[in-house]
Amino acid sequence: MWQRFQTLLLLICAGLLISMFSADMCYVMVPDADGGQELSRYAIKFVNRSQFIIFTFVTMALSVIAIFYYKARILQIRICIINILLLIAYQAWILVYYFQFKSVYKFTVPTLFPIVCVILLLIAIRYIWRDESEVIAYHILRKNKKNGKIKKYQQEHEKNS
Repeated sequence: MWQRFQTLLLLICAGLLISMFSADMCYVMVPDADGGQELSRYAIKFVNRSQFIIFTFVTMALSVIAIFYYKARILQIRICIINILLLIAYQAWILVYYFQFKSVYKFTVPTLFPIVCVILLLIAIRYIWRDESEVIAYHILRKNKKNGKIKKYQQEHEKNS
């Protein structure tokens, strides 16, 4: 399970989403109330907004669940697709906040983590499908070998050469 590349991609995606629990979504620099030259930094974290907590937890949980379905590759692909759709909706919601508050707040790099996770999940789906196609090809070859179809094909191929 852990030696597969797609497992590593799913784990990185889950790690990025976990890191969003402690990251700042945006911040603003405000002068101190006493009128001094120093600026205070006020930040909004992802955990300050309940909808972002829910999105982060659900998408992180789907990434972790997908890791443990390594034997059921088709189900793993479906979980990844659901996760991609949720992450796109999550990123769209963050973009709505961005356009509402871009004049006041400066947004941080973790606001891009959902789109990075989408890219990682697409690559993981590609590798999961590659594994599934290898298994399908192995079963087809094994079935044909049992029925003697491969020997017949080899004999016909030798006659033609």
